[in-house]
Amino acid sequence: MATNPYFTQYHTQRFSFIGSPQQRDGSSTKDQRFINMYPELITSPVTDGKKYYLKKRPGTASFFTLPAGTSQGIFYWASNNTYYTGVGGILYQGTSTLIALSTTTGPIGFAEYRVGSQFVLFVCDGTKAWLIASNNVVTAITDVNFPAPHIPTPIFLDGYIFLATPGQKIINSKLNDPSTWPTDGFIEAEMFPDGIQILAKVQNYIAAIGFQSIEWFYDNANATGSPLQRNAPAVSQFGTPAPNTATQTERELILVGQTGNGGRTVWVLDGFQPTEIATAPVREALDLEGSSINLAFANTVQVSGHKFYILTLGSSSRTFVYDFEEKMWHEWTSGLGQAFFNYRYSADGGYGKPVFLGTSGGVVVNLDANVYTDLGAMINCQVITSKIDFDTVKRKRVYRLSLAADSPDGPTSLPMLVSWSDDDYNNFVPDVTLMIGSGYSTITQLGLMRRRAFRFTFQQNWPLRMESFELDIIQEVRR
Repeated sequence: MATNPYFTQYHTQRFSFIGSPQQRDGSSTKDQRFINMYPELITSPVTDGKKYYLKKRPGTASFFTLPAGTSQGIFYWASNNTYYTGVGGILYQGTSTLIALSTTTGPIGFAEYRVGSQFVLFVCDGTKAWLIASNNVVTAITDVNFPAPHIPTPIFLDGYIFLATPGQKIINSKLNDPSTWPTDGFIEAEMFPDGIQILAKVQNYIAAIGFQSIEWFYDNANATGSPLQRNAPAVSQFGTPAPNTATQTERELILVGQTGNGGRTVWVLDGFQPTEIATAPVREALDLEGSSINLAFANTVQVSGHKFYILTLGSSSRTFVYDFEEKMWHEWTSGLGQAFFNYRYSADGGYGKPVFLGTSGGVVVNLDANVYTDLGAMINCQVITSKIDFDTVKRKRVYRLSLAADSPDGPTSLPMLVSWSDDDYNNFVPDVTLMIGSGYSTITQLGLMRRRAFRFTFQQNWPLRMESFELDIIQEVRR
């Protein structure tokens, strides 16, 4: 008769590192977590074989620094290969002061505009707007009909600039003239009674995102008034409580969403079709934010062959990251002392590396797959597993733990710290050092357990890729 291998006295089992956060209540104190480690699937085109790994996230390297102040936005203008950055009420071109903004803290928006053969950058800050020529000559928009205040997320579409007011209006500039704003150039998002939170462009549509709805508009080339026409059948009956979480890719709109029925999640809209990507722990963490959810912000970047949605929560100071390739969540932090990824805005780097603007201080960095620290500070790579019990709560003696990981491209071996908890994550034993290298990465004599969670911590200036870990146990027969 065959026996269940879990109930033999001697047993060896390998455990994969792959998974998603499993916090039971939205907090970060218990259950499985992946910090600064993202999943990667390697497939064989010949055998269809698959292997999953956990890899250390890219590090940050200094790009340029601006005077201290609240971060307000960053934009890479490819037409003249220049960065425009708002910090502390000043708009900088590169590291040179360009204009004084009308706000020292609020976000600013950018939209590239083309007039004939000339490229122009449209910049607005919620009250005022400017046109920047490719030679960095600045012209302030002084039209009395220019919307002030407005939501600083300008959209360029078919020769128009569109802005939303804090109410329900979408206001447009004159065709091919972003300095002129007609009195009748507006349309209202009025299918639902909620105000517009933010505008977004998805392919050739404008999305007016409210608290509990998203209305879609397209250019109908109307002879008078607004050129826009509502696409009524495409309305989405959810909106966002956190407008700064709305980001766009080449074809997708991603945002934290909510409906009138309560509860929050993360939606991806490909065209008009929404897909929910948040898992239960992420949804619970969003709900725990309460009214502070409006402080959340997000960026979407591509690096190391992966596309990441990087979502930072303001109240709990946690950064959840969704990997579109592997369809899994993990978490990022900055350096060793912060619980979240400390960067507020992102831009295309122009060099294949995303650029981030820090939450304060005017620090601009590259996110680089070949950098293994955050501005020289060690990245805290940590994996906390779910509780392991070999399908029985009887006592087991653990004789060996071995790690299947790549040898780092440097020293012969590097330390990985291993700890474990036998009391539901309340207490962990002091860290034990396991050396990663070309040899046998093993520790022994790990004591008795019933249900045990392990914690692996790597804080070194080297890459890391892990596949699995292995345990040897002897199960006690009567306990």
